[in-house]
Amino acid sequence: MTSTLSGALLALAPLLAQDATPEWAFPRGEAISVGIDPRALQQLDELVAGFVEDEEVVGCELLVIKEGKTILHSAHGWRDRDEGRPMEPGSLFCVRSMTKPLIGTSILMLVDDRALKLEDPVSRYLPVLDNDTWRDVTIEQMITHTSGLPYSLMVGRDHKQFSSIQDVAALGADYTPDFEAGTDIQYSDQGTDTLTAVIEKVSGMPAEEFVRTRILEPLGMDESRCLIGEDEPLLARAASKYLGGTAAWTRFWSPTEEPLFPCFLGSQGLYSTLEDYAGFLDFWMNRGKVNGERLLSARRVRKALKPGPHRLVQGTGFTQLRTEYGYLMTLHMLELEDGKDQLVSFGHSGSDGTHAWAFPEQDAMVLYFTQSRGNTTGLQVEEALGGLLLGDPYDPNVEAPPAEDYLGYYWEGENDLYRAIVREGSGIGLEILGKTVVPLQYVGDDTWKMMPNPSMRLAFHRSEDGVVEGYRIGEHQEYRFEPDPELPTVDEVVEQIVAVHGLDYLSRVGPIRVHATLEMPNAGITGTLEMTLASGGRFRAEYDMGEQFELIAYDGEKVSYASQVEGPLVLEGARAEQLKGDSFGVRLGDWRETSKGVEVIQRLEQDSGRKVLIVRCTSTEGYAKTRFIDETSGCLGAEYSINLVPGLGVLGDRLKMDDFREVSGMQLPHRITVEFATPLLGTMTLKVTEIELDVELEEGVFEIKGDPKKEG
Repeated sequence: MTSTLSGALLALAPLLAQDATPEWAFPRGEAISVGIDPRALQQLDELVAGFVEDEEVVGCELLVIKEGKTILHSAHGWRDRDEGRPMEPGSLFCVRSMTKPLIGTSILMLVDDRALKLEDPVSRYLPVLDNDTWRDVTIEQMITHTSGLPYSLMVGRDHKQFSSIQDVAALGADYTPDFEAGTDIQYSDQGTDTLTAVIEKVSGMPAEEFVRTRILEPLGMDESRCLIGEDEPLLARAASKYLGGTAAWTRFWSPTEEPLFPCFLGSQGLYSTLEDYAGFLDFWMNRGKVNGERLLSARRVRKALKPGPHRLVQGTGFTQLRTEYGYLMTLHMLELEDGKDQLVSFGHSGSDGTHAWAFPEQDAMVLYFTQSRGNTTGLQVEEALGGLLLGDPYDPNVEAPPAEDYLGYYWEGENDLYRAIVREGSGIGLEILGKTVVPLQYVGDDTWKMMPNPSMRLAFHRSEDGVVEGYRIGEHQEYRFEPDPELPTVDEVVEQIVAVHGLDYLSRVGPIRVHATLEMPNAGITGTLEMTLASGGRFRAEYDMGEQFELIAYDGEKVSYASQVEGPLVLEGARAEQLKGDSFGVRLGDWRETSKGVEVIQRLEQDSGRKVLIVRCTSTEGYAKTRFIDETSGCLGAEYSINLVPGLGVLGDRLKMDDFREVSGMQLPHRITVEFATPLLGTMTLKVTEIELDVELEEGVFEIKGDPKKEG
């Protein structure tokens, strides 16, 4: 862990050695001299250091600039934990979506050049989009995420197949818009990459060359790269990339490996340091000027920092502000008493954990970079910045009442699908079935912040004798309840499941092998699943998705796993139990063998008159699998789960089974649909094509050893 002072000196050393420094080379200053309480600044640094200590991130770097002076520059944790390389000030990060504001700037520079207009159709510059679907979509609709293009069309594809940004833009040609252009908003990497292709066509040079010559070099951003080669000296300071979740981080890229992207992706390709990116923010703070020279008209700056036609809903830690979106720039707005809006902060974040905020009125900039993909600590930093810079009250740490006061089941009333208050780490969380678990942080008086969006509050209410009876979120009210003792018992439900689905066949006759096709349209993934099931809950699942694969096996004692990212390895704990419970055989067999705390929670009556039993397969001590059983047929029709997904963190999914067919006395579903809680994954559909009976098992089939690529 580097101290604030030594960190600042290390970061300034290379700048002091230069003959000429850019205007934004922010010299060291004292917090008190610019009106900042040093103790509050120290608390911010301790908050960030705590993220590393609690393993919420692998490493991080923090830079605070006020009135042009660096008042804090620190680093914590690891550049590469696997190799023992500590994080240091001046590290190089792939800033992912923080590339987008540079693409927005480039487009506006071309508008200033009168080389294009915002109202121009994109198809004027990209003939591949000159079709009935995309012909009239404009530059402005692309730059405001209102074009109808999806989040990404590259997910699930081998990035090496794209030799240029034109190839990426061409992916949209045959795509059916998610909505009519201009009528809605959807954050879109594909739209930004399409704009990057426009920059190339209009400027007559590669987009990375335009960004370098028109932005990076004039701004003195000497440690930023649109493309990074294997011989790039800056790689010596590059942070390796990690995915997973708290205390479960796995490295998926290091500087010794080949670059992630074969061409410059304007949606996510920039590599930069905190000070370099602060120079870009400073350029916008100075309304398009650097070193007294205007590079972008003030008119374009004003336009870019105004909210677009539709609100892009995002969480924020600023309790008094709401999040909007301008021209590829995230905006934080304050609603004034007269109903007008005031811009308080602008900047952007990146999916690998990088964040940058500029506060024009406070003449301040804050940059907080991690390399831990998908973490939400940036929202906690925002909450702290609200207190540090905006005078927002910062909730102190208050000792919470016992978690047992709150754990339990809640609903709006009978026939409403329940929610649960469950244990989340050392505290509690609100579980929304098949969606997510929202961590709660106590602020006093039975009121909890809903993390990672601390501006939302959940307030419990108690009876006269002090028992928690329910909670309220805004105007929404839920009431606590206990399952009706007249509901069928767990034993009765499980015995019916086993009798109907007949998977005791596996012990009577022998193993079966299920073959299925797999489709994930949002991710652009197609493939196959081959699953072998045997008695004792043993199974092996092989997902083949071209460049991607996943192998899962359970031999009755241990769960082994491998994918294109990690393995082979033996899993333990929650992740092992999760994968074991996801087995086809377990779902349709005796849950009592693999699940703890199974409980029949409620009975729902559907519009058709059918009655469905709701069974929770995990207590409120952990994340749930909730199963839906048709009370008449006894078939398991659906399962809502909360899982820890590597790279995405805690994520829900809603699985539905149908097209049940009789196979040698077994009732087996031939179609399974999984709706994931993130649009990035969308929906996965499995269609069974063949079921082999009494198959012969190869030795070691329920283990994964050796090279997983060869096994797959």
